Amino acid sequence: MTRSSHLIDAPQSARADLSDYKATAAESARLAERAERVKEERWNADQRKALDDAASQTRTALADIGDARAAGDRLRLHAQPYAAASAASGRASALERSAAAADPIGVLADVLGRCSQRIEILAGHADRSRIAGLACERSYDALAKP
Repeated sequence: MTRSSHLIDAPQSARADLSDYKATAAESARLAERAERVKEERWNADQRKALDDAASQTRTALADIGDARAAGDRLRLHAQPYAAASAASGRASALERSAAAADPIGVLADVLGRCSQRIEILAGHADRSRIAGLACERSYDALAKP
């Protein structure tokens, strides 16, 4: 009788074991899914932070470019009276000299103005490239974290 009762209880025991296994597997899957969601949320937060930092740095760089432009404009405005005075004092002998030699301060002011404009353009490109590169690097680092 013991043998037959053992045979009868075996399927029930197997069903109980299977049920426990399924419950454990479902719980493990739920925990693994939750861990992946937490990791994705961390990645997304790091990505948003990298983008926000890049936007902030871009605003700062644009403000700096505006400040530099204003300083250059003030410098050119300040130099105009000197260029005008230099041009007026050299009018009598201007016919004897070349156009560049007639107004050296004016030529210098023109060259400096052009250099300032070119530097402004190049600095803007360099700032934007650097900010984009750093944002890309931080974004990649956020995704590459274990």
